[in-house]
Amino acid sequence: MPRNPQPPRGQRPESVLVHGVEPLATSALAVGLASRGRGPVAWADCARARSAAYAPARTWIELRVGPPAIEQVDDPLLRPVNFERVLLRHVVAPTEGPDDGRLLNHLALPELFQRLASRAISVAGVGAILLANIDALPEALCANTVGTARVHQTLHEEGLSVLMTSRSSPSTSLGDAFDRIFRVDGPEGARWDTAWLTEEKGTTGPGARPPVQLRAAWARLGLEPSLFPSE
Repeated sequence: MPRNPQPPRGQRPESVLVHGVEPLATSALAVGLASRGRGPVAWADCARARSAAYAPARTWIELRVGPPAIEQVDDPLLRPVNFERVLLRHVVAPTEGPDDGRLLNHLALPELFQRLASRAISVAGVGAILLANIDALPEALCANTVGTARVHQTLHEEGLSVLMTSRSSPSTSLGDAFDRIFRVDGPEGARWDTAWLTEEKGTTGPGARPPVQLRAAWARLGLEPSLFPSE
């Protein structure tokens, strides 16, 4: 199984959740953050139905990172893998080498993450996977997959950052799985320069930081200017 090389200094894989009611703003920020590693981005949309309000955001993501790696996220793709069954398969047909444990952890990932990881791992840069609209997932299924530390840790060990967007605020348990959480505020369909970004969880310690206009935050975060949508 391929593996990303050691990331450049200052670029370690991380898990980031971006939430807000304006789909283009949240999607744009997630793609901007995912692209910081200069590696490929594999993405999928968890929304069960196509929404006219979300169409511009979906088109924007496709123009920047390509079509979704998985067109339809069905529940079976996200169901947790029976870890004991994976372990038994590993014992019955063992592999040799120092990466055995990493392989076992990878095989225990839900199929969705295995498939996305196979598209994002690269020999150049830090790759990323992006799941849009995780609020569309059944709550229990979401908690047992995207909300588990094991999933995030395994993907980080593969050199992959994890980006997710949600139209609703995360629960405390779901938020615990992420290193950073950003909230985008502004009326749906508002101008870009009226949107505000609040870092609710990050590297500066507990508590939200004061909100910053999204355009200014884009520069502070060191994101690629060309990825900021134009009017």
